[in-house]
Amino acid sequence: MEPIYGKNNKEELPLEYYLKRYQEGDPTEMAPRCALPWDEASHTFTIEFLGGTYTVSHPDFTITGPTPLTNPERILFLRYLLDGAYALPGGEYLTYREFPWGEVYLQQFTGRCIKRFAFSYGFKPELLRQVMERMGARPISQSDVGYELTLMRGLTMRFLLWVGDEEFPPNAQILFSDNFRSAFTAEDMANIGDIVISRMKKAQS
Repeated sequence: MEPIYGKNNKEELPLEYYLKRYQEGDPTEMAPRCALPWDEASHTFTIEFLGGTYTVSHPDFTITGPTPLTNPERILFLRYLLDGAYALPGGEYLTYREFPWGEVYLQQFTGRCIKRFAFSYGFKPELLRQVMERMGARPISQSDVGYELTLMRGLTMRFLLWVGDEEFPPNAQILFSDNFRSAFTAEDMANIGDIVISRMKKAQS
């Protein structure tokens, strides 16, 4: 897959580029590759995303669902439809650096996602529990406060938090089900971390 986020750090350029590719693409090729329902009558895909069901039309890319999508979320949909592939999970959860090219973007992911997550909730574990419950995440026993969240069908993430105290700063980890390597690039996954944490912030209000 091609990298996408090195274009002057603007969303409009990659969105425009991938939208053009999408409009020229064949939805009957995209649907089985991504394991997405395709309705020939309405020319729409159905995508499960963070607990909501969205319909995505082709070729005009009109999206309807429970909440409006941000441009990064719209780009993520395009990336999956154009270049991703569905694969069954193998049962492992991997750190970001264990994915192809993860080492290259690790510093960016650590700053944008892991540290942001740790310092947003590292002294507020109850707030994290409330947010994750609102987002339909499932509590897990890893770490002080851990949750498993479904991004799309079959693609799950684990958010692990170790609470800070007077002696030690908070610590965190974000794990991805092993089938993410078929669906997204390391750059996409850094963006996914941003997207989910931004959704968590919205769920606080």
